[in-house]
Amino acid sequence: METNNNILEIKDLSVSYTVANVVTHVLEKVNLTVPKGKSVGLVGESGCGKTTTMRAILGVLPSNANIESGEILFNGTDVLKMPYNQLQEFRQTGAGLIFQDPSSALNPVISIKKQFLTSLKYAHKDKNYSSAQLYDKAIEALNAVSLADPKRIMNSFPFQLSGGMRQRVCIAMTLAGEKELLLADEPGTALDVTIQDQILRLIKNLVETLDLSVIMVTHSLGVIRQVTTEVNVMYAGSIVEGGDTHQVFEHPSHPYTIALMDCLPKLTGTGISEGIPGRIPDYDHPPAGCRFYPRCTYALDRCKSEVPGKTIVEDDHWVACFAAEEGKVCPK
Repeated sequence: METNNNILEIKDLSVSYTVANVVTHVLEKVNLTVPKGKSVGLVGESGCGKTTTMRAILGVLPSNANIESGEILFNGTDVLKMPYNQLQEFRQTGAGLIFQDPSSALNPVISIKKQFLTSLKYAHKDKNYSSAQLYDKAIEALNAVSLADPKRIMNSFPFQLSGGMRQRVCIAMTLAGEKELLLADEPGTALDVTIQDQILRLIKNLVETLDLSVIMVTHSLGVIRQVTTEVNVMYAGSIVEGGDTHQVFEHPSHPYTIALMDCLPKLTGTGISEGIPGRIPDYDHPPAGCRFYPRCTYALDRCKSEVPGKTIVEDDHWVACFAAEEGKVCPK
C-alpha cells in the first residue's frame, strides 16, 4: 500500500507505565496501518494493550506513561510531535473516540442538546457556525444513525434513553464533528446482543457510505469478521499477525490466533473450549523473546530469546512467529 493512501500509520510504538517506581513495558514495537476509507480491527485478550494504543493515538495517555520510541503519523504528521494547538485541532477534526460505555461518556444530568451543541462548538470553533446551524447539524447526525424523533432525543437527558440510543448519540456526536478517523473502543460491550448488532451494522454502513476510516477495538473475533476489512491480532502489547480479515480467518498462522479461534463456540455444540493455558505475562518482566512463548505449544528454543520478525504468509497477510516461518504451526 502506498503511504499517501494511509490516514494513520503507527511505527515501532513502545509505551511503558511507571507504577510505584516499577516500569511496566506495555506496548512493544507496535506497527499498525489504517488505509483511508477502511475499517481495521485490533483484537486480543483484555489487558493486551488495545486501549493504550488508542489513547496514544489521541495523545491522552496518563501522566505516568512514557513513550519510549515510535511514531504515530496522521496524514503524514507525527501526532507525538504536534504542538499543543495542532494537537487540539487534531482532536477537533482528525480523530474521535467512541467509548465502550456510553453511560460514562455522557453527563446524566445535562440534556443531550446542551452536550451535543457544546461538543459541536468545540469541533467547529473555527467555522463561526450559529447555534441554529449547529442544531441542524446535530439533527442531521441523529438521523444518520437512525434515531427516530431526533428533536425529542435532543430534549432528553441520557438517563431517559436506552443504552443503544445513548451509544448512537455518541456516534452521532463524532460524525457531526466531521472526524476523519473513528476509534471505536469496544462500542458494543455494554449493550445486549441485538443492539450490539445494530451498532456494528451502523458503523459498517457509515464506513461504506461516508468513506470514514475506523479502528475497531474488540476482544470478539465475531465482531472483527463482521465489520472490518483488515485485522491486527495483538498479544501482550505486540501485534503478532495481521492482514486481510478473510485471509487471516481462513488461514490463521500464529499459535495465538489459532488458540483464540479454538475458543470460539462450535455451531455443532460439540466440545467445550478449555481456553488458552497460562496468562498474559507481567509487563514489568516480559519475556525477552516472543511474549507468547510461555503459553505456546509450538515454541522453539530461539523463541525464548529472539523476537520474531514479519513473515509473509500470502498477499496482504503476515505473521510474526518462528514456528510458522519454519512451517511447524498446523492449525486444525
